[in-house]
Amino acid sequence: MAKVALLIGVSEYEPGLIPLPAAINDVEAMQEVLQHPEIGGFDEVTVLVNPQRQEMEEAVETLFGGRQKDDLVLLFFSGHGIKDEEGNLYFATHNTRKTLLKSTTVRARFVHDVMNKSRSKREVVILDCCFSGAFAEGMLARDDGFVDVKNQLGGEGRAVLTSSTSTQYSFEQPGADISTYTRYIVEGLKTGAADRDEDGKISVDELHEYAKSKVQEAAPAMKPEIYAIKEGYKINLAKAPIDDPELKYRREVEFWVESGKGEISDAGRDVLDELRHNLGLTSEEAVVIEGKVLEPHREYQRKLKRYQERFIKEIQREYPISDNTREQLKRFQKVLGFTDENIALIEAPIIAKKPLTLPPVNPLPRQNNNFLQYVGACIIGVVIGGTVIYALLHKTIPPIVVNSCVKESYIVGDRISLGEKILLVKDTNSDKEAGVKAFANGDCKTAIDKFNAYRTANRTDPEALIYLNNAKARQQQQQLKIAVSVPIGTNPNVAKEILRGVAHVQDQVNSTGGINGKALEVAIANDDDSEDTAKEIATVLVNKQDILGVVGPCSSAASKGASTIYNNSKLVAISPTSTAVTIPGANNSYVFRTVPSDAVAAKQLADFMVNKLQKTKVAFFYNSKNNYSKSFISQFKSYAGFDINGDNRLNFDLSTEDFDPNNSIKQASQEGAEVLLIAPDSHSLDKALQVVHHNNNKIPILGGDDVYKIETLQVGKKAEKMILAIPWHIQNAQNSNFVKNSDILWKAPVSWRTATAYDATMAIITGLQQKTTRDGLKQMLHSPNFSADGATGKIKFAQSGDRADALTILIKVQQKPGTDQYEFVPIQP
Repeated sequence: MAKVALLIGVSEYEPGLIPLPAAINDVEAMQEVLQHPEIGGFDEVTVLVNPQRQEMEEAVETLFGGRQKDDLVLLFFSGHGIKDEEGNLYFATHNTRKTLLKSTTVRARFVHDVMNKSRSKREVVILDCCFSGAFAEGMLARDDGFVDVKNQLGGEGRAVLTSSTSTQYSFEQPGADISTYTRYIVEGLKTGAADRDEDGKISVDELHEYAKSKVQEAAPAMKPEIYAIKEGYKINLAKAPIDDPELKYRREVEFWVESGKGEISDAGRDVLDELRHNLGLTSEEAVVIEGKVLEPHREYQRKLKRYQERFIKEIQREYPISDNTREQLKRFQKVLGFTDENIALIEAPIIAKKPLTLPPVNPLPRQNNNFLQYVGACIIGVVIGGTVIYALLHKTIPPIVVNSCVKESYIVGDRISLGEKILLVKDTNSDKEAGVKAFANGDCKTAIDKFNAYRTANRTDPEALIYLNNAKARQQQQQLKIAVSVPIGTNPNVAKEILRGVAHVQDQVNSTGGINGKALEVAIANDDDSEDTAKEIATVLVNKQDILGVVGPCSSAASKGASTIYNNSKLVAISPTSTAVTIPGANNSYVFRTVPSDAVAAKQLADFMVNKLQKTKVAFFYNSKNNYSKSFISQFKSYAGFDINGDNRLNFDLSTEDFDPNNSIKQASQEGAEVLLIAPDSHSLDKALQVVHHNNNKIPILGGDDVYKIETLQVGKKAEKMILAIPWHIQNAQNSNFVKNSDILWKAPVSWRTATAYDATMAIITGLQQKTTRDGLKQMLHSPNFSADGATGKIKFAQSGDRADALTILIKVQQKPGTDQYEFVPIQP
């Protein structure tokens, strides 16, 4: 078994591509750790610096050619990546010219073909690529911001690690001796800190997790990724010391730095001082180790301070800031590697300290001089909403505190509210009731005070946070308005999950100056997950011309009729949770979604069943009267290779009155079912969970995202090991700003529905920042250049309205350690 590596660094280019001087240092640093006998222990490491295209292709082919099955083959590349109009990826060489793209670059497909022909089943590719500014000729305006590394380089027995799959950012720090991503790849290997399970070996997935966490501490917008299949995740790259004192100390430092959010607490200092003494480390050695651990945090703080200083100067010069200034700040943000959420948190406290002032009063006309002389000697009292504001004529008017709210009501029974009624009736107390009453009476100040008081004791209620922001928006008297349609009456838990995502964005936007200076107001609608009610609400909302967009409806059933109304009446509606394959409306319509369609989840579950479980005979439990349920079953059968209209003996309709879960399980077992697939809608979930209960873990169960509910966990042990496909899980995003900020807002974990609702709202806001009309918003969302940073990744839409590049993950039901409760946890690849 041999271990061989090829390290390619390209720092110098033809005119048109930005030089990357750190690339040379990257390969030297990698060479050092891979050749070290106590770290990488590689038998052969070849370094290639600034090669021409043919030289680079020959080196790659030589690397993978003539290898044996157990050989470990590693390819490292540091340099520019280029993407053409068809989405093909290329690696730039020393002589790369944008006008001669294919003849001067190495295609990723070439590398992929070479790897596929190799006999080695342990292949690792590490790409520290800078995509920013390295577009094919004429490509920049049409780029979608995403590089599809997985499909162009991935394969079985292979792991591909990337510094980023975004074409928007360049993270090589000016003057740095080594690029950000490579720095932490090397650090994880050299120190052994990447050995997360402390078994003395550093696997590919451990190295990825270490480097990713460090990179995102220093540059949150940079998102390293790993693409691996089966054994690819567990390829061991290097050795790590087990009893090394410095490594033990480092791990303890990392614990206290992480728990202290970048700082070491007094308690942590006591622990570390004692541990240092026990391990026999000197103070100087400890300081060096702590400095290395704290480095990404300090780098983040350095860049944060730079942005703060720049933003303060800009708002001192002009506020609200102009579009031109915002564009300049955006460019600075990208260079610093900050996400939109980072910027929101930086700007909010600065804006909060800046008083709202009105411009000086224009001089009155010069007629009636005697009257002017009289007025000029007086103090004028201006009454606004019950508050008297005094100012000397021709002087700047002091900050205005407006108590009153403009009264407005969207009455549809008790179904729509901007803050004048409580829809989540089980979530209330006297403060919330007083806040709603004050809002309805036009008393903004009291409403804000009461909603704030309520939020202190009830952090998880999103309705109160939306109403609080609505009251503030009314007080400001300049706002843009959207709506959200959720099933409060039939499924309040799901409704609250969605509302948390909407409220998160609203609070974030309004705390940072709004949308071009205008606050965001949100109307909440209760559609009861009913097609008829959702249509009634849609009719009201489309007739309210100040509503510019809608988040929802929730289910495929509710979306069916409502989406037709939204589309025909030209009002953008983005569902965060409707997954039926067909979206009502034609291409280029007003209807979108931020959740993957059933086709994505069904394919992943079908692949899991065939390849992982190695089973093929399935019993289907679904609601024949529900669009989502039928869609999911149809897609699963298609991907699993079943005859969709074939044998119905294993099809069980949850909607029939005589459905018997116990007998159905018995029949499925007698017919030889190896797997149960449950695809209920919210109305048939109880019956589906009875199937789970009677099955009692005897036959493996697969399910879609609609089963991801509290009710499923209440089935307890009998639901254990059930496998579901969902769009997102919090445990896979613990270090994201979305999760961190959600914890601050709600003091509780958030679900995939919160994440996709956040994405839907963020997409609307991003569009409104450019155009504040209904048709303009639709045009922005359909633009090939549109993208927004979401909780689940980059948000882009296909012309059909579907989320582009949507993915799902697999989760299972598992007992919480040391308790009698259950939780959903991701399945590790």
